[in-house]
Amino acid sequence: MTDLATKPVSEPELDQDLLNEARRQLSASPNATINEALRRLVEEERNKRREALDASQRMADEGLLDFSRIEAADQ
Repeated sequence: MTDLATKPVSEPELDQDLLNEARRQLSASPNATINEALRRLVEEERNKRREALDASQRMADEGLLDFSRIEAADQ
């Protein structure tokens, strides 16, 4: 059993000023504000990874990535 399973769950520590500003901007409850912030963060990070993958694929399609050098380095 891990420590997580034996320790009581505590409330997260939130920056109240930041939460209040976000609530004003969204006109939402604290819970809805936090969920929206998390949704936006996850979406932003997914987009970054998708853009990086697309850029890598374009480079590979254009012959700008030499995978044989990577394979050689692994030997």
